[in-house]
Amino acid sequence: MAKKSKLLEEIKEIVDMDRVENIEQLEPDATFIFELNESISMIKEERIIGYVQHSVESILMTVIFAILGNCNTFEEINVFMHYHFSWLSKYIKYENGIPSISTVKRVVSFLDPKELEELLVETVDKFNKENKSMFQIGMFKVDDICAMDGKIMNSSGRKSSKNGSIAKTNAMSIYSVKNNSCIATEFIDKKTNEIPTAKKLLSRLNIRKKLITFDALNTQKSTIDFIASKQGYYVAPVKENHKELYDQIKDYFNDEQLLKKVEKSKNYLETTEKRNGDIDKREYGFTDDTDWLYMKDKWKGLKSIGYVKRTYKNTKGKITSDTRYYISNLPSSMSNIISTAIRKEWSIENNLHYFLDMVFKEDDSKSFVGNTQKNLNIIRKFCLAILKYNKKEKKMSLNLMRHLISMDFENQIISLFSDI
Repeated sequence: MAKKSKLLEEIKEIVDMDRVENIEQLEPDATFIFELNESISMIKEERIIGYVQHSVESILMTVIFAILGNCNTFEEINVFMHYHFSWLSKYIKYENGIPSISTVKRVVSFLDPKELEELLVETVDKFNKENKSMFQIGMFKVDDICAMDGKIMNSSGRKSSKNGSIAKTNAMSIYSVKNNSCIATEFIDKKTNEIPTAKKLLSRLNIRKKLITFDALNTQKSTIDFIASKQGYYVAPVKENHKELYDQIKDYFNDEQLLKKVEKSKNYLETTEKRNGDIDKREYGFTDDTDWLYMKDKWKGLKSIGYVKRTYKNTKGKITSDTRYYISNLPSSMSNIISTAIRKEWSIENNLHYFLDMVFKEDDSKSFVGNTQKNLNIIRKFCLAILKYNKKEKKMSLNLMRHLISMDFENQIISLFSDI
């Protein structure tokens, strides 16, 4: 059952009892901090009443502030609490002083990751003001491109412990390209893998009019069927794990006459990018000529097939190239949307996984107890969304933003949240 926010009760108590002369002693523009605390206060309390000395929201708010303030370990979070306790007390009700590091660890370990993520994603949605569709052609709309992929936390396992070996934590996520944030996560059990997890993850979202992208491992009939049946769109890479389909598409585009026909159509696109002297050329070609495909009806809604040929020339003049093949339930006339989705498949790697490792040092995290690693992953993603929302205004890297917050926490954290 949801319970009242202890923070809001505390503010009322402060005003009623005249313990401060004016509520304006609190910094202005801190509305989002209160809203965040209100959301977190909805988390179910699993501990025994009467033995609880520190509320869940006080622990989680502290951990979120600390991670934003460039803390990556529990030891750093502990130092952060002691150093900034006077300021933190303005916004967080510490009923029994500063919680111990063991208490913080214990609370983070027992929380339900799915419940925590749903509350934090809902909070992020409050400041994502972009409601327009990403693409609209007449009545046809694509509301968002959602990239799906898994990530292993490399230091999260143990070969031996009191309870035997501990498998590395493997998180499969869906990343919203439009909102620039992670919108759902499923943790892969050591006895399963990504393939059954993909459908489970997608089932948590409304994917109607959303374009789902993923790697070739997740190009499975069951996944495609689920996306199409929920009125979503897919652009699925095809490799030799589906050899018959792969060979058919490859042979089609290796036919010179058929290839030239595609290249002369409106469904052929070409892009060239130059970076530090390197030249990256990409050719995209799509066609609706699919009726000849053997067992086409096994891939629900399939309307088009296509290829992407990448030619890369480095500064030394060495040229390399490769070609990849795709199926989609979008018609080839939507080639600009399909090509964008193919490029954005990498957004989850470049804009989520990369930052978790390079900014938040996730691969170095060695937490093993309960759901600790899972919940830290969820909290990092939330903090990442907040930092990225402010990145354009700050005009600096996320590493520098966290460093700046750590040096002038009290002022920078209010500035960070007031921009939301």
